Amino acid sequence: MTGQDLTDDSHVVRYAKPTLVREDGSVGGEAFQLRLQESSLSINWLECFKGFSKRQQLAEVRRLSRLQMRRNGRLAELHVGNTKQYVLGELDSLRFVHKLVAAEGRYEADPSHSEISGLPPADSPEAELIGDVIAECIQAVYPAW
Repeated sequence: MTGQDLTDDSHVVRYAKPTLVREDGSVGGEAFQLRLQESSLSINWLECFKGFSKRQQLAEVRRLSRLQMRRNGRLAELHVGNTKQYVLGELDSLRFVHKLVAAEGRYEADPSHSEISGLPPADSPEAELIGDVIAECIQAVYPAW
């Protein structure tokens, strides 16, 4: 399925580093904005881990991550179809695409790796707006570590 759009009934999580986590533990729109030189945002597709409970899916995401997830970081969960529908009034180019990451060096392959593409460019008013709109779609927030 690599390179294909995730189905609308899929769920994904996005890591938010501690500086993007609010005092109340929620995740703001900054976590869904591109940085300079980025063309997409990394996410993880939970249903990739078939037959696993939510807790097991999250454990696999943490285990396979190549990011240094911090204790105060969070994993923000989105429902793909609901998010695309909600954002549609502001942006019709939003895509959730499966992009498996191959094994490399000490890292195992990550079959859950996916991307959000079609976002506005970094440091634009549109990026801030869309980031905030996506953040309104967060279904749950979990500890990253």
